[in-house]
This record gives sequence, structure tokens and C-alpha cells, in this order.
Amino acid sequence: MIPVIEKLREHSVESCFNLSAFKKCWDIWKADITERLSGQVTADGILNLGDCLSAIFSQTGEAGRGQGELSAGGYGWEGLINWYLNFVMLGSNVVALRNIGSLPEPLRDAMTVNYGNFQSNTESDITIMVLPKVNNDSEELVDLNAFTRNHFNEFELGIIQSKTNWKDNAQTPMLWSMIYQATGFSDNTLTIGKNNFSISDLNKFSYSFVTVPSNKNALNYSPHNTPVNRVRNLTGGNYWGHPTKSGIANSLKEIFNHYRNGFTPDVRQSLDRALTGQSISYFRLT
Repeated sequence: MIPVIEKLREHSVESCFNLSAFKKCWDIWKADITERLSGQVTADGILNLGDCLSAIFSQTGEAGRGQGELSAGGYGWEGLINWYLNFVMLGSNVVALRNIGSLPEPLRDAMTVNYGNFQSNTESDITIMVLPKVNNDSEELVDLNAFTRNHFNEFELGIIQSKTNWKDNAQTPMLWSMIYQATGFSDNTLTIGKNNFSISDLNKFSYSFVTVPSNKNALNYSPHNTPVNRVRNLTGGNYWGHPTKSGIANSLKEIFNHYRNGFTPDVRQSLDRALTGQSISYFRLT
């Protein structure tokens, strides 16, 4: 029996290939990824792709227009990030989901923002879910909604906004993160959660921003630039598909530190074990 979280992971990765912006560029990205892996899929090799995802993505950006005139926009970047996150998380209790509707209902309820009697959810491109460390084949997990209700305060949740442009998109995650971090509002017109589920009752909740960035001058940002400061204090961190630049952005490969509770005993060993015991065919590297 395939653990329920691996079914969710496979479905999430397959959903990337249903995105036209991802699907039409995949052959070019796959060739680049395969070359960087030197033909060997290892934990270190997959993890370190986080340092060069922007370069891979840019093969079908402006610099890659000579390769079949393909161009991948925001949905392509979202798909590539989701593909990468799930590959590193293979075999763990952590899964990245593109569709917020794939989350158990109690978690969707907990994220709901109520403005008066109007209900809304954050602009979430990818949601990270960390399941409690229980036997994933247990009878409890036959009904994931019921399991989530029964173990709600053991779950961890992370929201990721994945945008190609940094300057034009940094304000949105800043504002959403401020809303989720707020402990209360003076007139009580804005509240978080419904059906008595709230992010404050989760084991952990975080908000992150991941960018290419497509605005080239962003690579020369200083710690004093406004876009940098807008995402400096996000609870889940600020990332890009380049090596870490202190005071500016972390490599995406560093994001897994926020979800370490879902890996046994750590990210590399968890992935190494999965690579020897699980199928990776749905990642379509061959």
C-alpha cells in the first residue's frame, strides 16, 4: 500500500504537467537538470538544484528564446518549484500542494480570513503540509479530514507565494504575512479561521516568498532595497533559485529547515532512503 502522503505527492507533481506553461518547457528543463545531476539522481544532487533553479527556468525565459521560442511565465515557475520541493520531500512526512483544495478541510478552514461576514483565503501558490509522524498506513488515514481533525495541533502548515518578479510582487506576501501574524484587531472585523479551526492551534505555521527573480537588477539588491525589506521578516523566509546571498535571499534549498520535523532523521538521509525504495518515474527525468 502506498502511504497517503505519497499519493498526495504524486498527484501534486502530476498536476504540474497539466500546466501548459510547465509542460511545453519541460523537455528543455529536464535536459538541463539531467546534465547538472551528471546522470546520477542523489540526495545531494537533487537538493543542490535549489541553487540553480532560476538558471534552469531562464532556459525558457528571455535568454532562452532561441530554443524553440518557448517562454515560461508564473505558472511555469510555480510548477518547477512544486516539482523540486516534492522531489526533495520524497519519502518524508512533508508534501507540497499546488491546489489549496487538496488540503484537508480543517486546514483550509484554519487559513480562512474573515472580513466581517466575507470569507477569503490567502493568495497561495503552493502550500506545504507536514503530517504528524504516525504510521502512514494506519486505518486513521483512510479519512484524511477525520485524521486532521483528530491530530490538528500536531500538523504544520506553510504558505508559499512563488512569483517570477520580485519588485512588483513583494508587497502582497508582506501584507498577508502581517495579517496571519497579527494576534488581534481592535474592532474585531477581521478574524482568522472558521469552524473553530485556527492557525494559532497548529504546531507551526509559516509564510514564504520564492522568486526567480525575472527583474535582473534584483540580483544586485542591497539589504536596504525596499523589495528586500518587504519580505525580510516573513515567518517562512525569502528565497530565490540562486545561491544564498546574505541579507538578500536564501537559496530555495534552505527552505527545508522550516519543515525539519517532517524528515527522519534529516533531509538528506530521508531522501537517500526514498531514492532506494520508491519509484521516481512520475518526476519524469527519464
